[in-house]
Amino acid sequence: MIGPRFARLPLRSLAVFEAAARRGKFAAAAQELAMTQAAVSQHITQLEAELGIALFHRQHRGVALTGAGERLARDVEQGLLMLADAVAGARASGASRPLHIRTDFGFAACWLMPRMGALGQLMPQVEVRLITAQNGIAPGEEDCDLAILFGDGQWPGYTSRLMFGEAVWPVCSPAYLAARGFAAGVGLQAQDIAGLRLLHLRAPGHALAPRRWFEWDDWFGAMAVAPPASGHELEFNNYQLVLQAAMLGQGVGLGWAPLIDDLVAGGALIRLTQTPLSSPRGYHIVEPQRTNPHPASSRVADWLLHGAI
Repeated sequence: MIGPRFARLPLRSLAVFEAAARRGKFAAAAQELAMTQAAVSQHITQLEAELGIALFHRQHRGVALTGAGERLARDVEQGLLMLADAVAGARASGASRPLHIRTDFGFAACWLMPRMGALGQLMPQVEVRLITAQNGIAPGEEDCDLAILFGDGQWPGYTSRLMFGEAVWPVCSPAYLAARGFAAGVGLQAQDIAGLRLLHLRAPGHALAPRRWFEWDDWFGAMAVAPPASGHELEFNNYQLVLQAAMLGQGVGLGWAPLIDDLVAGGALIRLTQTPLSSPRGYHIVEPQRTNPHPASSRVADWLLHGAI
C-alpha cells in the first residue's frame, strides 16, 4: 500500500504539467483543461517549487521542457495512463459484475420471475442471476448480493427489511370447489375444509425440528378444529408442486401471500376463507454486511420493496 505518501502527491498539478508538456504551450493546456492560462502557470510554478527543479524554459512563443522536465514528463505520462486504465477497469468491473439474488423455489417462480422483465427494462445494465435454495443463509455464507428469505428477520451478519408478512389462506381451483358443491366467493368453514383432500408441504429434516412455516395442523389449530385423520392427502417437498396440484384440481393447499396473489387474480386459484392465518414471520430483503456491495444492490433492493409490489 502507498499509504500517506499518496495523499501528498500533487496529482492535479501533475495532470496540468502533463498537458503543458504535451501541448508545448500553457495557453493550449489551459484550453484543453478548461482552465485559465494563469491557473496553469500557477500549478506549474507550485510544482517546480515543491520539486525544487525547473521543468520549463519560458520562451517568447511558448515553453520548452528542461532535461528534468523531459524525464518527469515521460514518467508522469506513464503513471497517468496506468491510472486511467485502472479507473476504466474498475468501472467496467462494476458495470459488468452480475448481481446474485438468492431466494427459495416458490418465491422465485411465483413472485420474482414474473417481475424480472420489468426489472430488466428499468436497469438494463444490471445482469441478474438467481440462486434458488430452500435452506436459509448462514453467517459468512455470502454467495449472493441480495437475498429474499422467509423467516423472522434475524440473520446474524446480515441486515433485513420486511417485504411481506406471513399471511396464509386455504386455496384450490374453481373446478375442484364447484365439483364438491360449494359456491365460489363464499367463505368455507374449517369443518368443510377438513373434509376436502389436503395438499401438504413437508419440510425436509428432523421431525422435531422447529417448523419454518405453517402446516395444516397449525391452520386447523388456529381455527379450533381438530385436523382430519391421515387418509388420502398428498405430500410434496416443493411448494411449486403444491400449487400445481391445487390448480389441477387435486385438492386444497395452503397459499402464502404474495406467492398466490397473481394466481388468484388470474382465476387459477380461489381463497376459501375471508381471513388469513398470520404470524410475525414473512419474506425479507436480506443484504450481507460487506464493505464492497454490488453497485446496484441498493437500487434493486429498493425497487423490490417499493416499485415491484
